[in-house]
Amino acid sequence: MNKWMFSIVVLTLAACSSQPTNVNYYLLHQPASATMRESMDISALPAIYLRSLSTPDYLKQRNLSLQTSASELHFAPQHVWAEDFSNAFVMALRDTLANAHKIRLYSQSQWSNSNPKEYFLDIQLDDFIPTYDNNVVLTGTYRLEMSHLPPQIVQFSFKLPLDQDGFASSVAQMRELIDLLAHDVVSRVESTK
Repeated sequence: MNKWMFSIVVLTLAACSSQPTNVNYYLLHQPASATMRESMDISALPAIYLRSLSTPDYLKQRNLSLQTSASELHFAPQHVWAEDFSNAFVMALRDTLANAHKIRLYSQSQWSNSNPKEYFLDIQLDDFIPTYDNNVVLTGTYRLEMSHLPPQIVQFSFKLPLDQDGFASSVAQMRELIDLLAHDVVSRVESTK
């Protein structure tokens, strides 16, 4: 009888521990927002070559993170980026520049047209995270350079309030912060014309 009871308890515990964990995947860029065209020659658009993007270590892993106090971060094991964060950031920035500002962003040097009006961009992200005080922040520095002008080195700090709880809302606000960064870069590009 004890063997049967022991077997039932072991099977019950095994059944409880073998339930699948729900994992939520998040995209930083919005594939559905891209304007659907059969094809379009974008070679005539003004171009920005993204030479480098550096990110803090907490953005180099898959789990989404949030700041829980002035000095602590929480990594959410059931909420993960659907793709590499750096690639997702570049895609979101590229989409905003193309759709809202008609500027082509590329990160592969073989796509260059050797255009004298080409800009070079280096971005260092310091923070890109939902905070414990119900904001989402994007801070860092970028360097914008054009061949005939001295480079502009710009420190940026953008913050938006979180309207709702949850990672889906945080990611939506992160997209808005990328839009603000893109607008800032474009305003400096336009000032050099």
